[in-house]
Amino acid sequence: MNKITKNEKIVVKNIAGAFIVKGLALVLSLFTTPAYIHYFNNNVRLGLWFTLLSILSWILSFDLGIGNGLRNKLTIVLSNQDDLKAKKLISSAYISIGVISIAAIVIFGVVVNFVNWNIVFNVDYGIATSEGLKITVFIVFSGIMLQFFFKLINSIIYSLQKSSINNFLSLITSVLIFVFVRFTHGGGSDDDLIVMGIVHSLAVIIPLIVASMFVFIKPLKKVRPSFSFFDKVSMKEILTLGGTFFIIQGLYMVIISTNDYLITLFVGSESVVDYQIYYRFFSLGSTAFMLALTPIWSIVTKAINEKDYDWTKKMYKRMLWLSVIATFCEFCIVFIIQWLINLFYGQDAIQVDYIIAISFALFGSLMIFNSSFSCITNGMGKLKCQAISFGIGAAIKIPISFLLVSILSSWVGVVIATCICLLIYCLLEPFYIRKILLKYSNEKNEQV
Repeated sequence: MNKITKNEKIVVKNIAGAFIVKGLALVLSLFTTPAYIHYFNNNVRLGLWFTLLSILSWILSFDLGIGNGLRNKLTIVLSNQDDLKAKKLISSAYISIGVISIAAIVIFGVVVNFVNWNIVFNVDYGIATSEGLKITVFIVFSGIMLQFFFKLINSIIYSLQKSSINNFLSLITSVLIFVFVRFTHGGGSDDDLIVMGIVHSLAVIIPLIVASMFVFIKPLKKVRPSFSFFDKVSMKEILTLGGTFFIIQGLYMVIISTNDYLITLFVGSESVVDYQIYYRFFSLGSTAFMLALTPIWSIVTKAINEKDYDWTKKMYKRMLWLSVIATFCEFCIVFIIQWLINLFYGQDAIQVDYIIAISFALFGSLMIFNSSFSCITNGMGKLKCQAISFGIGAAIKIPISFLLVSILSSWVGVVIATCICLLIYCLLEPFYIRKILLKYSNEKNEQV
């Protein structure tokens, strides 16, 4: 009973922190898009920026699963108070990611010169020159590669059961970006994109550096990374589990994060701004829900390591009920979406298309259930169903998007295609989780 009480206290504490900190970040995000519009003063250029971020952020999933592999392995090791093993895991992860990041920046620095980025982003030379776009792409890519390295601190903080700290770091980043775009104004040239690339990269990286210094000076002083503690065996352990996470991350990114690019490709970058306006509001509920569930992943890992299967089963049932409630709230947004858009963006921003609004409500609802299922299976390290479901979804995402956009003559076809891809996982995963939990229960009964 003590174990259950302790785990539940950790969950409640982190969820409370997530709602307070991330709630502020989500509210801030509603003001950030108007601030972006103020900064760029050109919806086509703004759509290009959103698309650029969307595409290059895919790269964050290609860390070979090292971040998530470290998160699961380190949670178990810290629970067992094995400082030596923890130091080997952390050192091996940092050194590996460091080598990958440096090599990627050097290689991309050469490749970037041989690509016509205006064709890649389907943007006219009058909006962004070839040279200006090339510089912007390289700056954002380099920033993401550095984020690759420093973002490992997020996995370590999750392992410490302090997920609310990561939420705070995201809030700091959001505040820094908002302050810049709100109180400065672009000059209507390539420099707007270049400067925005630098500011965005610094806003993400600086909080991670400060957090890393704090963690390794105080709570994890004994296990701070060191070259001499790089260990092939530890790295193999991380990659064995992390490799599957890596595949799943890549497939999931194809399903979720290609929307901006596909809309740009099939319709035009200006439509991305409309997409983002809808997305900002309908993602509020699903994002808040996902953030609230963030601590569940590592707590499930801890509970499974302690063979506390009853707690895991009880938590899963609670999450399903919460998912139903969150889905109801998601569809309630449909009835007030025009009022919200008028309030934050002005009366003349867009006239709501309720077919699009309902599509986004469905999109957000599927994201909610996806989060519930994933945080349980990720915590248990049972990833087979995710890999298969997301593999199917990723394979059909682009052709279905193209087909639906052609049939509907609207970018909403991309959103509906995303819903179809997510639905596959949401239908299959409950059966897989039930099977795993039943297996755990039988094993526990046999031991008794």
